[in-house]
Amino acid sequence: MWKSVSQVLADQFGAYYSIKNKVKVHTGEMHEAWLIDDGIQPVFVKVNEKNYRSMFMAEADQLTLLSKAGCLKMPLVYGVGCSHSHSFLLLEALKFSPLTTLTAAELGIQLAKQHLLADTEHYGLDFNTWLGPVHQPNEWKNNWSKFFSEQRIGWQLQICKEKNIYFGDIDNIIQTSANILAKHNPKPSLLHGNLWVENCATTDNHAVTYDPACYWGDRECDIAFTELFQPFPAEFYQNYHRTFPLDENYPQRKKLYQLYYLLNFSHRFRGNYLQLTTKYIQQMLS
Repeated sequence: MWKSVSQVLADQFGAYYSIKNKVKVHTGEMHEAWLIDDGIQPVFVKVNEKNYRSMFMAEADQLTLLSKAGCLKMPLVYGVGCSHSHSFLLLEALKFSPLTTLTAAELGIQLAKQHLLADTEHYGLDFNTWLGPVHQPNEWKNNWSKFFSEQRIGWQLQICKEKNIYFGDIDNIIQTSANILAKHNPKPSLLHGNLWVENCATTDNHAVTYDPACYWGDRECDIAFTELFQPFPAEFYQNYHRTFPLDENYPQRKKLYQLYYLLNFSHRFRGNYLQLTTKYIQQMLS
């Protein structure tokens, strides 16, 4: 595999990349991760089985999409490749530290500016993505209520059902979700889609984000996820609101948007997420 990695990097950098050091680093839920270098240029490598290439391609395309938007800072993509048995994603190696008050404030402005971008009147994306290891459909829709209730809430409920996790009548929950959003027609914003503290950091005194799950949708979805578990520093929300104030009815939709992530976590991790998800759904249906 490492010979294939060297070849992709040689194509990227214009000179042969001879790997001199390889260090396995902390891995997430799915992939192995390595930090390599040729004595000059460090590279972060995500590795998995060969059939994960499409997932790596989607991640690379999303990072490139967000970088081209010119608002959020993302790791540079060096390439995607395969060996006989593995696929890999090659990224800029950045030194991460937790968000600070200053970088959180910066991130609030960056995110608001990204959400202000207008490039489509529809909801979705040209390709499907993943939220963690879970496929995320992004078929274009003209109606936000239909998009979110079916491709977000309905999709996750169906996956839960396939894993023998039940939260009630799926059709009823989908319809209730659609009713909540029936009169809400937000301007589509380019979403990070997976924005929580685990996917944000400080590098060189600037905010950086990674591991996106992009699509064009209601910007409130990004904000809702930031508030679900460990909220960002207050300066993040203050600067976001100064740059692009939230609608006064956002609190009425926040828990529905958070429900998408709770459903996803419920069938991935179970545990306390099942109880919290049940509580959210019961409140929504009452």
